[in-house]
Amino acid sequence: MALSAGQLGGMLGDPSQTAQGLTSGGLAQLFRSGPGVRRTDKLGLAMRFQVTIGDVQIGLWRSCRGLRADFRPEVVRVTGDYVAQYHLPGEVSYPPVVLERAVHREHSAQLQQWLVGVLRSWQDGTGDDTRTTARITLLDADGEPVNSWLLYGVRPASWAGPDLSADTNQVAVERLELVHEGFFPDLQARAETAELSSTTLGTVAFSYNPAKMTITRSSRPSQVIGQGKGLVLASDDALRVMAGEVLLVGAGVAQDVQKLVAFSGQTTTRDEQGRGQSVLPELTFRWGKLSMTVNLSTLNVNLTRFDGAGQPIRAQATLDLVVTKGEIFPKQGGAPAPPRAVRTDPAQWRQRAAASGIDDPMRAQARGAAVGARR
Repeated sequence: MALSAGQLGGMLGDPSQTAQGLTSGGLAQLFRSGPGVRRTDKLGLAMRFQVTIGDVQIGLWRSCRGLRADFRPEVVRVTGDYVAQYHLPGEVSYPPVVLERAVHREHSAQLQQWLVGVLRSWQDGTGDDTRTTARITLLDADGEPVNSWLLYGVRPASWAGPDLSADTNQVAVERLELVHEGFFPDLQARAETAELSSTTLGTVAFSYNPAKMTITRSSRPSQVIGQGKGLVLASDDALRVMAGEVLLVGAGVAQDVQKLVAFSGQTTTRDEQGRGQSVLPELTFRWGKLSMTVNLSTLNVNLTRFDGAGQPIRAQATLDLVVTKGEIFPKQGGAPAPPRAVRTDPAQWRQRAAASGIDDPMRAQARGAAVGARR
């Protein structure tokens, strides 16, 4: 099939430059090799690449697919404006990288050995020590690197062996699928980890931060106190913070769950007369600059993974916190708030009485009020 200069230019870059290169023999200069031939441009060839996983050699590969980042901006719908969409930054996702190659005696054995090592670590439920890196390097016709991508947090997602059939005469192919946490450099920082602590019961540091937090407050009367004419409507206006989908991972999940149970239990305190009173433990919820004093009113824990000995190694918790002191978000620095009360010297009542023409300072007229007006 013949290609025009414009079609070839669309594949390689600028059509005008490609057409000029064709007339001067530049196309042959790009791809030919041999004595006296020097390439002026280094183009990456899709058929020439290398894939390494950590420091483990698992052989060569025939194809590599899935090197992509999906930015997934969130659409904001505005009522009354129907000619365009607004977007906010979303959560970046990375599809799996798929590797394929012909089954090879040495290379396939190396891959199986690496997968067995990963599975042994996964027996404890965490597999954190199996997270590794993978580098995909694109080469030119001379075998020199043109570009490379370093994948972080790589784990195997699936492995597929060849489809065998006596009706075909094809090369047997194996397939490896890898998941990862991204390949953009200098973007691997993690947010600070949230924790819930008590001065007497200990601290629980969450493996992953809450997926969302819900703040609620109800100002409606919810309780009747007293009898007869002494009825009082008490309003439950406590500020509540719901921290959902908090994850605990690792060998210390059992101890952390026990601490959370203790956080939600009532303790007995004694007043000066020796009377006992049941109260919830005072806790501190910290997440970066966020810090507030709370009570854990409701706890819901789902144990989702266990080791061979029956110990929980993964749990998902939902925390219902009641703020007792402080504010949810810290105040930003700036000018101080105006005072809510003004305190003066009581001895100044004589000056006010003389200025108002009265002897009783309680009858002093307000500034700007008409003389003789009732207070």
